[in-house]
Amino acid sequence: MSMQSIWSGIEGMFGVSWLQYVILGLILGATVVLFMPMVIKTKKNWVWIPGGLSIALGIAILYMLYLGIGSFHYIFRSFIEYVMILAGTTFVLYLFFYFPKTKLWADSVFRIVLISVMILILGAVSFFSGFVLISTHPTVFAVEDEYQIVWTTSIDATGLVKIGNDTYVDTYSGSADSFTTVHKVVVPMSVLDQAGEYEIISTNYLYRGPYSGLEGHTVTETYEFRPVDLSDGIQIYTIADAHEYVGAASKTGTYFGDSLDLLVMAGDIASFLEKESDIKIIHRIAYNITGGTRPVVYARGNHETKGEWADELYKYVGSVNESFYFTFNLSGIFGIVLDLGEDHPDDWWEYYDTAYFTEYRDMQTEFLNDVIAKDAYSDPGVVFKLVICHMPITNVYSDTSDFGSGIYFLETIKNLWTDLLNTIDIDLSLSGHTHQLMQFLPGMPVNETLYYDEAYYDTTKSHGYMTDADFPAFTVSRRSDVQTPYVKENLFGQKLIGMATTIDLANSEMHMLYTDSNLQVVDIVVPFTGESVTGFDLPL
Repeated sequence: MSMQSIWSGIEGMFGVSWLQYVILGLILGATVVLFMPMVIKTKKNWVWIPGGLSIALGIAILYMLYLGIGSFHYIFRSFIEYVMILAGTTFVLYLFFYFPKTKLWADSVFRIVLISVMILILGAVSFFSGFVLISTHPTVFAVEDEYQIVWTTSIDATGLVKIGNDTYVDTYSGSADSFTTVHKVVVPMSVLDQAGEYEIISTNYLYRGPYSGLEGHTVTETYEFRPVDLSDGIQIYTIADAHEYVGAASKTGTYFGDSLDLLVMAGDIASFLEKESDIKIIHRIAYNITGGTRPVVYARGNHETKGEWADELYKYVGSVNESFYFTFNLSGIFGIVLDLGEDHPDDWWEYYDTAYFTEYRDMQTEFLNDVIAKDAYSDPGVVFKLVICHMPITNVYSDTSDFGSGIYFLETIKNLWTDLLNTIDIDLSLSGHTHQLMQFLPGMPVNETLYYDEAYYDTTKSHGYMTDADFPAFTVSRRSDVQTPYVKENLFGQKLIGMATTIDLANSEMHMLYTDSNLQVVDIVVPFTGESVTGFDLPL
């Protein structure tokens, strides 16, 4: 049960659609045999039957766990939950059927103490179930010309943001939404930028009836806010592919300290969204880095399209009309956020007939054409143009593990989007997804197969080709403290590499560094030339 998140993957890996039902049948069969002696009241020792099946299943499950080791966090979490359910159920059954027969239960003092403790526990649970608390602190997402301030509460409550004398409310069709634990309040960028401070307010209602209501507890928190400050240039930090590494990502993203202007979260912050807590990983990392005092731009990763809570993600992050593509303008930083969706065709077995990303990408082509038609990026106040997409747009590669196969997924749409972005005169593109630290820069061969240099990796392997882009594109991150693919990524949440970008407006230059969780600069080998560099200096 704990491994349910990877069963479909195991099915696809072995090409056997009914595999999970066979395993489930064996488990149920072993359970039936285990309880059979109790049912038929025999003393015959049948334990070797379920015991043998358990050993066989244990070996098979351990092998499957090895194949799905990347999901260990989710498997272990589910395992603990199921063990607690089993232990709780067992304890309740014990109290009802066995404990009253013990000598201890006959002791009246013990019974009084036990019942008193249980009443106290129930009272405490009851009290806190009606006492609202902030469960994840606010993240200020930048979307178009507004900030979407998002936080969550422990129980259903309202969400308000107060800036100066103005109050902004999380509403549903004209009413304050009080039946939700996630609160997204939209405020104009200009208002918050000028005020430099905001207060979040949440109130739970014990009763909200047709003609009256009963207000419960109110919780408030106040935060300073610093908008993008162009006076000392622009400092942007980018993380991607953290895959629930909260500690490592939080440390890595603090490279600029108080000088940070903008945090970019370029997708796959979680591996998949099985529970609300998986989405909250995004909030936890963002708050650990920004403290709710800096703007954040989020681009959805392909892994964040997966899981039962994936359809709820738009409520928790910056989005427009439940979609994850939009523009923004932060004090002269004009940005475009795009979303290529999943990394295989819509009919890929893994998506079990739920993927319609082709239509979603076509909508974004129309969106880009609309951006070009409106030409807002040509405003004199725009000093820097940025595009963010989890999957790299200017790198066309295979949708299989063999990059030399010649099968190039999303080839048409990536070339089309490149042509459209070329007309906008983009300064920088930021992506993740590949778990490699790579650069696709003007002057590199375009539309030609890119093979790795021996100083970087196996020279027989390629990484697709670069589109005809006239702007630089960088990919981050890697769960490691070194770049080389020969060293496997750390699987225990201790390491992550991100990218620090400094824009020197006075000299029209960009400076990019890859840095790790120890805030140290990571030395880089340019994958396709073998050149050793510490950072990259590029003209605007």
